[in-house]
Amino acid sequence: MATKRLDHFEVVCEWASCGFRGHTMEELSDHMSGHLNEYLGDNDALEELDEYACLWNACEFLSMGSPAELEVHAYFHNYHSKLKFVGSQLLKSRPDLPSCNQGVHSNSLLPEGSDGYVCQWEQCDSTFNNPEWFYRHVNNHVENTELQTLSQQQQALFCNWAGCDAFFKIRYRLREHMRSHTQERLVACPTCGSMFSSNTKLFDHLQRQAEPIESLVCEHCSKAFPSERLLRDHIRQHVNQVKCPFCDMSCTTLAALKIHIRFRHCDERPFPCDFCDKRFKNQRDLQKHTEVHNEGTVFHCSVEGCDYSCHTFQTMSHHFKRVHEVGGMSKYKCHICGKVFSWCYTLTLHLRKKHELKWPSGHSRFR
Repeated sequence: MATKRLDHFEVVCEWASCGFRGHTMEELSDHMSGHLNEYLGDNDALEELDEYACLWNACEFLSMGSPAELEVHAYFHNYHSKLKFVGSQLLKSRPDLPSCNQGVHSNSLLPEGSDGYVCQWEQCDSTFNNPEWFYRHVNNHVENTELQTLSQQQQALFCNWAGCDAFFKIRYRLREHMRSHTQERLVACPTCGSMFSSNTKLFDHLQRQAEPIESLVCEHCSKAFPSERLLRDHIRQHVNQVKCPFCDMSCTTLAALKIHIRFRHCDERPFPCDFCDKRFKNQRDLQKHTEVHNEGTVFHCSVEGCDYSCHTFQTMSHHFKRVHEVGGMSKYKCHICGKVFSWCYTLTLHLRKKHELKWPSGHSRFR
């Protein structure tokens, strides 16, 4: 599997302040494998250990009793570093964009992992502990998919992922669609480490942090934006042209309507939990639920003097914003009077009672 060429690709290994510079993902993966072999040693001897700490710089990840989970996590550091390199190269061509002003504390924080990645393509159950190889493997499925005949002599490329019946006329669209199953990200902010599925979303991430321009105001809700593109994307949320046949809900796209129908009007739950009797409507909800059964992984707060720890990345992020960031969790701001709230629900109540606003028919909240 050859690495897609990146000009001047160079990523520094930060495992235990190593400093090794890799120029391909193969080289970086082999190098990380050496670190893990040295750190973990004999797997039989490791069975007696209780915890495995990640030695990556500024990473507080701690796996309890699972060396396999540490391996997955360590290889994701390599992948994350690659995405941050891609982001840094992209931003060199966009000097007009503002700098990211989010805290660098999350630069080395990664989403909680698992014991590996499982391909759910039809008749394939391959597993991987390295995200780079997993995403390339899935892409091979996409590239090898053949056109199938639909009605009236039309042909399409079908997604053969478990529980999915989507199809596309163009291979590029199928490739994009697969990211909804694999959660693959293509680029990351080199400052805060946030990952995105497209270059445009990285640019939007930075643009949203700029000061809004008074002339770029939404005519529907009076909210101001720092760019015309962000304003246009926002206005689309007010223009709902696709109506649900089962209720008063209206959506901006057919894809959004399909999701609405699945969650609001269908009882089918094809994704069962392996640890309890609960079932879910999509793979992502199942993955989030599985975290409650994971009593091994522990995240420790990286702020000096704070001994807080938890079992999920989301909980740790919530703790940091609530306790350590200036302003705490007050992130929902009323666009009319400027009052700030910690929860979207309280902002909704404020808009309804204080300003007597109403959301569109079929919706349960403001958008």
